Amino acid sequence: MDEKFYRQQLSGPVADPMEHYRCTGDRLGLNPTPYFDTKYYKSQYPDWASRGSPTAFDDYLAHEKQGHWRSPHPLMSPTEYLRRYPDVAEAGISPMSHFINHGDAEKRSPSSGFNAEFYNRCYMTLGSSHPFRHYVTKGRANGYLPCPEPKDRKVSREAMEQAVAGMARPVLLVSHDAQAAGVPILTLDIARALTARNWEPMFFLRNAGPLLPEFKQLGPTFILEEGWDEAGLVSALPLDTPALLNTSVVASLATTLATTGLRCLVLIHEMADFVREHGLLSDLHEAQSAGAKLVASMPRMAKTLALEFHDVEQIRPGIVLPQTSLDAFRQVRLRVCEDRERPVFIGAGHADRRKGFDLFLQAAFAIKRTATDARFVWLGALDSWAQGLADEALAEGLDIQLPGFVSNSLAWYRAADVYLLTSRQDPGPATAIHAAAVGTPFVGYKADIGLIGFTDGVGSFVPKGDKEAFVNVALAKAFSNTPASRRNIRKKVQKGASFPRYVDELLSLIAGCPANG
Repeated sequence: MDEKFYRQQLSGPVADPMEHYRCTGDRLGLNPTPYFDTKYYKSQYPDWASRGSPTAFDDYLAHEKQGHWRSPHPLMSPTEYLRRYPDVAEAGISPMSHFINHGDAEKRSPSSGFNAEFYNRCYMTLGSSHPFRHYVTKGRANGYLPCPEPKDRKVSREAMEQAVAGMARPVLLVSHDAQAAGVPILTLDIARALTARNWEPMFFLRNAGPLLPEFKQLGPTFILEEGWDEAGLVSALPLDTPALLNTSVVASLATTLATTGLRCLVLIHEMADFVREHGLLSDLHEAQSAGAKLVASMPRMAKTLALEFHDVEQIRPGIVLPQTSLDAFRQVRLRVCEDRERPVFIGAGHADRRKGFDLFLQAAFAIKRTATDARFVWLGALDSWAQGLADEALAEGLDIQLPGFVSNSLAWYRAADVYLLTSRQDPGPATAIHAAAVGTPFVGYKADIGLIGFTDGVGSFVPKGDKEAFVNVALAKAFSNTPASRRNIRKKVQKGASFPRYVDELLSLIAGCPANG
């Protein structure tokens, strides 16, 4: 019995959810848990009351105890689960009990009707689990699919025709997903800026994510992994429509778009090594051959990519600072450092090896040996590897806060003294610039980082692997911060990170793209 889930189906409070279900809920068709559908069970097993069980749920549990595997939900099949996972069959345990207690957390699929891998990749926040439970409690109401639904070219074309009907100035923006991360957020910022200039955005997303409602609010949104025919969608777009593909990860789409007659920019925000390691060079070559322009975000990218491509433009992105209330600044300041004398060090991003979360923790412990009262913060989701490291650090007494992804990130950056940029590879990152925009300096390693050469007076880089120098610079910055130095940093960021300038340059460049219809 999931009491919280059950109560959400009721209009008022109840003292004993199980008793309420037995007396009333079963008759009304309410569900005692996300994994049991009362109405389905009664229709599937009309003999459910023949053995005296007071509810369908009690009947299901009685059969479970006797080793009779019945299906508790239309998307959960005992026979399919055993066939799909031999380890469960060999263990001789209840397949549905295994799924409920272990399989959902392990992202196993309970039947052919629910593809856990697809659902988790397509809709869920990075690092989350229990895709089936998410679908039942949230996803289904949001229109999420339990598995892909392939659409043919005709259906896809008709859907796009309906989406663009009445649009005078359509513009297509493409991103790999709608996660709360750099590229999707930048895509939304560009879309809002274009809307203010009387363009009408629409979106192709490979996968969705928690920012999906924001995309849909701005314009028609197609999640390609749901089963849309890409060629069918594109065939209905007006010729000469501008298309901004906002990451090299979706460069494969540029060939179809450019060949169909759209004017395409592929905005490359990844370092050259990332492009090579992920096998994206061929996609970019084909896109360029089809007429798409390649645009790198940082000079370091343009310089190294020029070794592979005959013509790479470079436009440095501007930034749009997250809206943050004055009250949020006050609340976070009190939460992070009630004692203003204690130094605070911060990092941010989806914590994984590329972002150097292990290096962040190593620096934190080293800093703590000198500044024993130092506090640390990491903003962003932690993958399983990072979560394990964080648990160990907390157990060892490190004073670190892990609030996850936050919408008021500027308040956290402002409450910190230094941003620790520990990434091993990073095209920006925007988070370090956001921190600098509120006056917080950074220290980073001279790794594969796009910001190197652009941050004089804002941050410092030390030789890659020199952990002692990293810690010494971080401590020096923390104890030399003044209101005047923070104002200086803010002015430098404001001067070089204009977002209107960035959008102007994108529009100017796309105006010169050929239309190959």
